[in-house]
Order: sequence, then C-alpha cells, then structure tokens
Amino acid sequence: MTSYKFNMKNKTVLDEVRSAIVYQFNLAQNMALLSNDTVTIRNFYRQGVEQLLKDKWIAANVKDKFMAQDIDGQAFVYFGICPMIVQGKVNLVASNGFKCASNNKAIDDKLNEFIDNACLNARFAEGVYLESGLGDFLYRLSYDPRISDKPLIDVIEPQFFEVNYSRGHIKSFVIKVPSSEDENYELREIYYKNMNGDVCITYRFYYDNKYVDPSDKSLVQECSLHFDREIDLSDKVLPFKEFPIVFKKNANSNQLYKGERGVPDIQGLDTIEDALTETISDLVDAIRKGGIKEYIDEGLVPSDVDGNDLKVNHFNKTIITTKSSANPANPKSLWQVTQADINWEAYTRTIQNLMSVAINKAGLAPTTLGLTGLESINSSAESQEAREKTSLRTRELSLNTWEKTLKELLNKYLQMLDYIEGKEVLDYSSLIKIHFDDYISPSAENITEVLANQVMAGLKSQKHAIKDLNDEYTDEDADNELLDIMSERGQPVLQGGETNSDTNMENNTPKNVNLENSNS
Repeated sequence: MTSYKFNMKNKTVLDEVRSAIVYQFNLAQNMALLSNDTVTIRNFYRQGVEQLLKDKWIAANVKDKFMAQDIDGQAFVYFGICPMIVQGKVNLVASNGFKCASNNKAIDDKLNEFIDNACLNARFAEGVYLESGLGDFLYRLSYDPRISDKPLIDVIEPQFFEVNYSRGHIKSFVIKVPSSEDENYELREIYYKNMNGDVCITYRFYYDNKYVDPSDKSLVQECSLHFDREIDLSDKVLPFKEFPIVFKKNANSNQLYKGERGVPDIQGLDTIEDALTETISDLVDAIRKGGIKEYIDEGLVPSDVDGNDLKVNHFNKTIITTKSSANPANPKSLWQVTQADINWEAYTRTIQNLMSVAINKAGLAPTTLGLTGLESINSSAESQEAREKTSLRTRELSLNTWEKTLKELLNKYLQMLDYIEGKEVLDYSSLIKIHFDDYISPSAENITEVLANQVMAGLKSQKHAIKDLNDEYTDEDADNELLDIMSERGQPVLQGGETNSDTNMENNTPKNVNLENSNS
C-alpha cells in the first residue's frame, strides 16, 4: 500500500488560511456590502483591505476590484444583490414568525406571552438577517431588576463576541461592550464555568488592545468613567450548568477558521457583486456616452468680429467640430447628426446570468426576491409554490436548525425565570414545541396592489380583479364575493346583483379599453 507523507515545512501557509484575520476580513467585507452604501463599499475596498489583510498580494488583488476604483467620468451604480439575498432569506424564513403549540397549555401561555412581550419574532428575524449576511450572532439572556422583573434578551452581532473552544467544546464566551464615548475603551463580559460546572460571569476592562490589569487602579478608574457607574461589575456564580447564551451554529458551519464559525449565505458572492456593479455601470456609461453626436465643420461655425465661436457651446460634449474643406456645396461638410448603436442586449444577458448564479448559490428562487424572467417557469402558468420550490426547500432546512435554536432559547428563559423566582431550575425542553407560521410569497402582495391600482384607474372591473386574485373562482364565486364586499361596506346592491360602483365604473371607463381582457 502506498503511504503518503505530508511535508509540514509549509504549515505556516495553512495557518494563514485558518487565521482569524481571514474571518475578520470576510466579516468586514460582508458588512460593507450589506450597508448598501456606495461610499462605505468603495472606502472598504480602497482603504480597509490593507488594514485587515497581511498578505500584500491578496490585498492588491482585492483592490483591483471595480468597486475599489474611482475613475473620472465613470458611472458607479452599485447593484446590491447581496442585500437582496439576505432580505429575501429573512422574508422566506422569519416573515410570519412562530409560536409555541404543545400539549401543555400552561407552558404555551407562559412562552407565548414572553414571545409577545420580548418582541421575540422581531429578534428572530434579526437573527436570520445576521446569520444569512454575517454568519454568526448569539442570543443573550440576562436579568436586571432595575429594568424588568423578567429575563431580558439581547441579540449580539458577531463583531461584538468571541467564542473560545477547548477540544471542540465551547470553553467560554466573551461579549464586548465598547464605550459610546470612545470605542478604544471596552467592557468585556466573560462567561465561563468553575470547577463545579456552574456558569460564572466576570467583567474586565479592555484598552490599547489588551486586558487591563485589575491591580492597575488608576487605569481601571479611567476605564470605568466611560461606562454606566450603576452597572454591577461584581463576579457572579449562576446555578446553571449551561450558559444563558444561545450561539446558533448554522447549517453551513465549518472548521475553516480556528473555532467553529458560521458561513453566511453571501459568502464568496463579492466577485459576482463586483461584476454586476461593473456591468451595470458600463451599461449606464454606454447609454450616457452613446447618445446623439453632432458633427460640424469648424469653417461653418459662425464667429464674431474677434473670432469667437457663436451658437456652439464647447462644454456640450455632443457637439464635435471637425476640420475639412468648408464648402457648403459639399454634403460632408454640413452639420451631421449620428446616434450610436448601444448593444444593450449583451449587457442584460450578462446581468441575468450573474444574478442567476448568485441566487442559485444562496439556495433561493428568483421569485423569492421579487425577480422574474430569470427562470422559464416564471413565465408559465405553474403555481407560486412550484416557482419557489428551491426556496421552500431551503426554508425547510433552515427551520429545522432554527427550531433547535429557539427551543434551546425558550428552555433557558424558563430556567432563568425559575432562578429569579427562587424555584428549582428544571429542564423544560421536552415540553416545548414550536410552530412556524406558513410562508406567504410577497409576490401575492404585489399582485393585490397592482389589481387595486387597475380597479381605481378604471382599467379592470372589481369582479375580474377578484377572479385574477383567486385562480379557482368561477364567475358565480366572483359575483358572490363582490356582493359580500358591497354588503359589508353598506353599499346598495341594484337589481340583478349589479352594484352602484360597477355602474359608475362602466360610465367612467375610457373608450377603447377592454375590461374583459386587460392584463396590464
């Protein structure tokens, strides 16, 4: 049998790949893209790269991206496919929220009250956003009697926490709280376990890229001035065997970096985002520069007694003067107007292909993002579920992991409630059952809005709008639905089921408008 021996002399290369610096660079890059702000994005690629990457060769390649360029006269139109994907994932997974529905009504009532009071559905959506866009986040449960007699919940973004591992197991969590006055000062909340396995919390100040020595009383006093003096910074021992923190390891987590970190849905899409931005910017330039050009022989330009041109603005780039024999009898010397041929179809095909690659990589269907025309099925008569089959499969996989995360969060909430009320801390995980509400495609809302505008503009009757919104409705069903609507509004119904609004609409409909076949 052949034996393979690995040369470990180049181990430093692997260490560089697994370095936390690479994770920090990707995190900062994704944050810049999700800002949806062209100035932030350009500044990151032009200046931030060198600060985050030690490898000058990689940094130089990143700075060669179109999004890092600042060319005079070049249009810069940031497309924003990454924010579209992340927001589409939030709408897909968390737009309709969740509630607890088990066989234990007392537990369900207590948890559903907590879900409402803590706005947990909104925090759930925030978690989906951070997981999809940045890969990591955590929920922190805490108790502050000055604020509430119930546990509090916070969503911590990945740049504000560290997870420390020992032999594959979480050893400690570090939550960073920068001062609002000066970010150089940080208060770090450190969660760890003592020899008895109980969860402990200690607080340390962090300044000048290192922890402040507790024996340095003057520096400790200086740091404390930048934070709320009423915060209880004493060490705490909690009667929990598990951290009151939920760190969601998403489905794409891996060991690429030291420690297990999540991989966001937009990881690796920066190159596609760059190409999209460049393509659309070039298209805008082609339209702008490919406009009408007017050529005139300089001998035909009228001038005053001092020889200054008249009636020609040389700052107008559409007018170009030429040198030739200024003979009015020669057609070539007359004023000529040309229109450039813009190859816009090549641009749009490139844009569509790039968008399709990005959306497919994120495991979504174009319809989920409100985009049509990228798949043949989008123009067919198939149902909305068939069009979003890819997205619905992604939703199912995502909710499987989210169910575990939210179940763990709610269990720890009940345990902390027991601790606050002085009761025995129990495990409630077997009593918690989460029900996610059904996903409703946002395109249904778009259809409703379009139909409502068509009815108000007199381009479609209410009856046909009702039929278009409900594919299974017959003419009789649509008539009955319309009568019910009019009855609820208190509007009189004329003989034969005709309504006043229908009569007015027929009288006010513009000529040559066919209400029966209007699809606009």
